Amino acid sequence: MSPIVARAAIRASARATGQRNFSIMRSMRNFARSFEAHPFEKMPVTTNSQAPDYAKMVKRVGTQAIIYVPGLTFLLGWPLMVKQGIDGHVGNW
Repeated sequence: MSPIVARAAIRASARATGQRNFSIMRSMRNFARSFEAHPFEKMPVTTNSQAPDYAKMVKRVGTQAIIYVPGLTFLLGWPLMVKQGIDGHVGNW
């Protein structure tokens, strides 16, 4: 079968079934696009962008800092605290 006839047969079968051939690159591209936080098309010029809400952002960062700073201090500082607590006292109990 000639390549031209083979390609025509593939196109005819794809049109008949309504499905395209599976493409890994197309699937990977669509998968990566699903993670994009913005739309694919250009936003219209007639709409203005929303103003930033700095108070909300500062509140969110402050709330997270209340949890993370002591947590990370304990997580990264426990060896120093243990060393200070048992320094010179090992074997004396």
